[in-house]
Amino acid sequence: MVPIYREESREKVLEVALDLKRRLLQAGLRVHLDDRDQYTPGYKFHEWELKGVPYRVELGPKDLEAGEAVLASRLGGKERLSLEALPALLPDKLAAFHQALYQRALDFQRAHTHKVDTYEAFKEAVQEGFALAFHCGDKACEKAIQEETTATTRCVPFEAEPEEGFCVRCGRPSAYGKRVVFAKAY
Repeated sequence: MVPIYREESREKVLEVALDLKRRLLQAGLRVHLDDRDQYTPGYKFHEWELKGVPYRVELGPKDLEAGEAVLASRLGGKERLSLEALPALLPDKLAAFHQALYQRALDFQRAHTHKVDTYEAFKEAVQEGFALAFHCGDKACEKAIQEETTATTRCVPFEAEPEEGFCVRCGRPSAYGKRVVFAKAY
């Protein structure tokens, strides 16, 4: 929560902010009231966004007059919500936020994962994301792949369909009975 005030409205804004913080904590939410005077609201907004806070509650004198607070999402967009309704609404908004982040990551993963059968296709795939490829399981072969592409095995997916094939680099039979995920480490 970031209270926004001038000196003459400081006490009233902080009083309401502390009450709202108490009610949010009672609703089972983690909340931090950033009442540091040495930083501007813009600085605080940026700092909390960089820390990955999903929602920021902005509370100023005009908001108090309207009985509202501004809820700003890290994913973009702001909305005005009643101070009374905020503790009841925020848990559902956080669940939706979590689902949106998860779906965005899943969509990214799917869009950047490619099944490959040739070493040339493998090298292209790991440049932009993930490669699903057969691997012989030999440490020396994996080390050669890493030296040539900087990609390494990330995992052998549990849910992958059983599939037989030949190592994408050396041509020996696959050791895992399914494709392995390769990617660069960053």
